[in-house]
Amino acid sequence: MDWIVGLAYAGFLAGSGTLAVIDARTKRLPNRIMFPLYGFGAVGLTLASAVGHEWPRLVIALASAALLYGLFWLFWFFGPMGFGDVKLAGVLGLFLGWVSLPAVLTGLLLGMLAAAFTGIGMMAARKADRKTEIAYGPFLIAGSWVALALESVLLTR
Repeated sequence: MDWIVGLAYAGFLAGSGTLAVIDARTKRLPNRIMFPLYGFGAVGLTLASAVGHEWPRLVIALASAALLYGLFWLFWFFGPMGFGDVKLAGVLGLFLGWVSLPAVLTGLLLGMLAAAFTGIGMMAARKADRKTEIAYGPFLIAGSWVALALESVLLTR
């Protein structure tokens, strides 16, 4: 089972890293990368759950994906967020949720805080104002990576 999980998360790291670079440069999160990440995660984590009898983890992952997608959909519907961030939130919820609920909360919180502090810093340096758009995806992805790294460190202790 470990090699299946490793393969799924390697795909997640490669795909999300690519998305972070593209979003930072273009403020777009392309579906041609986003949708395969959903599929890769769903198939890989379902297979890992079947082999390792880890069905509760899969249920939590799917629920986390749906919850973050719904939450970010509300942010998009009522605010200035792009819909790519909504789709990204679902992917992040899937991969973080399979690890643990604290990983979901930590990843989301770290990503949001990083974006907020970056925006505040840019405004303090007079490089931006309240209307300046910044790519949110790279911050959410970085927060997720840090949450996964923290979980990894905590699990090896």
